[in-house]
Amino acid sequence: MVQGIAKENIFPDDNTKGYYLSCMQNATEKRPVVILGFCVMSSHTHLLLSAENISIIAEYMKLVNAEYARYYNAINQRVGHVFRDRFKSEVIQDEKYLINCLVYIHNNPVEAKIVKMAQDYNYSSYTNYLTGRGIVNFEEAKKLYDISPENITAIMKEKSYSDWLEHDDTVYEKYEIVLEELLKRYNVSSDKPSCDILAKIAVELNERTNLSLRKIANILGIARENLRRILAVNRQ
Repeated sequence: MVQGIAKENIFPDDNTKGYYLSCMQNATEKRPVVILGFCVMSSHTHLLLSAENISIIAEYMKLVNAEYARYYNAINQRVGHVFRDRFKSEVIQDEKYLINCLVYIHNNPVEAKIVKMAQDYNYSSYTNYLTGRGIVNFEEAKKLYDISPENITAIMKEKSYSDWLEHDDTVYEKYEIVLEELLKRYNVSSDKPSCDILAKIAVELNERTNLSLRKIANILGIARENLRRILAVNRQ
């Protein structure tokens, strides 16, 4: 994910969103990065990319963002940084996580209440998959999953709960401090705490820190699927 500096709407209209997509496509000619998914929102963009290693992705993102920053500063007659910090990233290690990530990206405009249906948003890869046209690398994507419009649509309908991904723009607290506070609050000793206490700690870590679900599960010794169920119950 990349975000505008100070959460500024750096992609305010069709022209700017379209230009960022062209920057993405142009950069693939210079770095061997595969575009699998994307969604360009007004203040940030989510990308699903594949490459041999993170350094290639870092070089790719530098090219994309530098080209767009020059364009954005020129049309707005401004100077200085356009993007907030370095891009945020997380490694996808299994097929389930890959599909959930793709669904989350496509659902961004729906969650933001910009559109009612994901297919109505013109600047996400969902329309690429539905039409077979766009900057998604279909040849590489089909090696990973069925890219037919029917399958992609079915996946979108099936996997509605994907907001466990790390995507929030909230200013988070340091997890070490939060965890220490919670351990003291619930008087957790070296013995394994009860399931009820673990659930309470998990919920607060999820709400107050930017830890991924995987990291919270590892810290607390909870299976990731169990953690998802705990968080889902808490949201009801």
